[in-house]
Amino acid sequence: MSGLDIRPYRPGDEKAILDLFAICFQRPMSEAFWRWRFLDNPSGAQPMIELAWAGDTLAAHYAVSPVRLLVDGREVLSALSMTTMTHPAHRGKGLFTTLALRLYERMSREGYGAVWGFPNAQSHRGFVRDLGWEDLLEIPTLRLPGPARGGGEALAPLDADDTRLDDLWRETRSATGVEVVRDGAHLRWRLGRHPENSYVLRGVQDGRDLRAYVVYKRYGSELDVLELRSIDDNDARRRLVGGLLQEAALAGASAVNCWLPLRHPLHGDLEKAGFGLTSPVTYMGARSLGGCTGLDDPRAWSYAMMDSDVY
Repeated sequence: MSGLDIRPYRPGDEKAILDLFAICFQRPMSEAFWRWRFLDNPSGAQPMIELAWAGDTLAAHYAVSPVRLLVDGREVLSALSMTTMTHPAHRGKGLFTTLALRLYERMSREGYGAVWGFPNAQSHRGFVRDLGWEDLLEIPTLRLPGPARGGGEALAPLDADDTRLDDLWRETRSATGVEVVRDGAHLRWRLGRHPENSYVLRGVQDGRDLRAYVVYKRYGSELDVLELRSIDDNDARRRLVGGLLQEAALAGASAVNCWLPLRHPLHGDLEKAGFGLTSPVTYMGARSLGGCTGLDDPRAWSYAMMDSDVY
């Protein structure tokens, strides 16, 4: 575009990126968070960030964060669509579309199979109309209004370095469908190294065997459940849900929130416990890159709050 220099991120651009974030969103992003999300990612991929400069002023920014997906049993390098922002003086010039399409071309050359994410109400139309995304889902919040009542067994404290999380991932990963790889490397990064959020990880154990786990964090007086994972066993699922209710009661939670696909084995257990569908509702979409297939069927996707950068 005339008068603008469009190029990928270079080391040292961080200050301008963080300054633009503060201008666009009226709140700061810490450098620690930025480095965690874009430089210290366990996928090992290079930062996927495209920038538009007007002289020394950062006019626009689009970035994605590498994420490994399991697609019908095959691991695929994908990316979560992240921060879209344009300086107020440069809006209305189509910079979002220009940066995104350039970045998708580069991602395709570098072996990415897909880009996906959770557009907000302001950006959703542009992703679908201008960037070729497929609408997948409108994800409702599954909510237990409080105060939470306990009664379940106490769950065992866990941490993200527990090697049994790898064992549980291998036992519970699906041979069909689409889900984020939830192995130990991902959990250690996502939960154990987050520079700002504190997460609670609790599990169902039989002896030394880990049969299920839940991840949650506090949000005000409520609990947001980032992930529920269990072996294919009714007893393990029952104990996990009962333990979650006990955790919520002990925390004095006024409500408990999560995302869970309707077909998920735990959906019925949560409904029985009093969870119901409510707002907010979140868009989910995806675009295939490099011939990756099977992404356009909403029934194929497993998802949880852990997959979003919001939680």
